[in-house]
Amino acid sequence: MEDVSAAALEAAPEAVVTEAPKGEETEGQTEGQAAEGQPEEKSESAKRREREKAYRARLQAEAAEAKAEAEQAKARRQAILDAGKQEAPPKEADFPDPIEFAAAKAIWGAEQKYREREAKNAGEAAEAAEAKVKEISQRESAVIAEAWTAQVDEAKGRYADFEQVAYAKDLPVTKAMGELIMTSEAGPDVLYHLGQNRALAAQIAAMNQVEAARAIGRIEASLSAPKPRTETKAPDPISPVRGSAGASLNPDKMSYEEYRQARMAGKIR
Repeated sequence: MEDVSAAALEAAPEAVVTEAPKGEETEGQTEGQAAEGQPEEKSESAKRREREKAYRARLQAEAAEAKAEAEQAKARRQAILDAGKQEAPPKEADFPDPIEFAAAKAIWGAEQKYREREAKNAGEAAEAAEAKVKEISQRESAVIAEAWTAQVDEAKGRYADFEQVAYAKDLPVTKAMGELIMTSEAGPDVLYHLGQNRALAAQIAAMNQVEAARAIGRIEASLSAPKPRTETKAPDPISPVRGSAGASLNPDKMSYEEYRQARMAGKIR
């Protein structure tokens, strides 16, 4: 495993962060009970993952808003500076009356000072917005690290040799692969699968970022156990035709970062 990825995956269990806000219980339902014919109550780990995903989605929305604020502030600052450059100072030759020239020069100077002050304010606003983006990114990284800690603890209960296989020093896992694995709901299982299939891990490590993301997505799908069908004598309900949430998303036309964010938001697999 490459040093950068090994460090990220192995250091994650040391991270500590305040737990993401818990979602409200569905009205009319009692914890641990499920109505007849309805899916069984979700496990605590599944509920935790849903809360973490929702929390990360909120953080990503806040970061996107802060980025937009930073770009707007930068654009405003540049527009102010450009306007100041275009307006030349008054020339004495253009004013036959010295008093009029002095007044025009004073007005121009005041306008320049005003522009400088506004440009400074816009620059400070951009810096504050960028600092907020960085702070949100750190919070999201901490949430991901805490989620990884919990997932690894669960995986150790499923695989007796998890650490030896998943954290093998020579396991070829790139930084991009590590990021995708840590944000996957089946991350430890994917990593363990790669540890058992070194040739596959090497093939994915040689792919570009988007191809690697798709390959890891396929591993996730193959490792997801099918849910048991609830037996019932009632006929199957008629399901209305619904559009797919990811139908408008074409992974072939997305950048790696767009693909990663879409996967984290659950829009595509």
